[in-house]
Amino acid sequence: MMRQLILGIALFCSAAGQASAYDLSQHEWRHRLLFLSAPNLEDQELAAQQHYLDRRRDAVLDRDILVFQLFRDQGFLGETVLSAEDVKTLRQQLDVAAEDRLVMLVGKDGGIKTRTGLDTDLREIFLQIDAMPMRREEMRSKTKAGIPATQP
Repeated sequence: MMRQLILGIALFCSAAGQASAYDLSQHEWRHRLLFLSAPNLEDQELAAQQHYLDRRRDAVLDRDILVFQLFRDQGFLGETVLSAEDVKTLRQQLDVAAEDRLVMLVGKDGGIKTRTGLDTDLREIFLQIDAMPMRREEMRSKTKAGIPATQP
């Protein structure tokens, strides 16, 4: 009886531990994921990229983009703080080191589409998205519905 109780507790703890790790698959077929990685929040290029994204909120929303920021020991999904465990898990899943300064785009299919330097012009990322077959279909559907697509 005691052995079954211990086994049950161990399985529960294992499942709870796995549930706490960030699962990127929850976004598949719903969102494109844009990761901005820098050693810290004070990075100048990161600030410039965030400023651009804030100004182009319409383009971000139109393309179903969720923006993640990953730093050494912390991170954000939009304005939501990610746990240290989530940041660690995301870094491992995406092969991003703590000192990396990069932009990474993950498509709705879950595949990495772009992995480039943090100084990349984000307009180029939007153009890349707009050239994707799924995005082109989204734009056609919006046009048919009388909804204009945003420019990159």
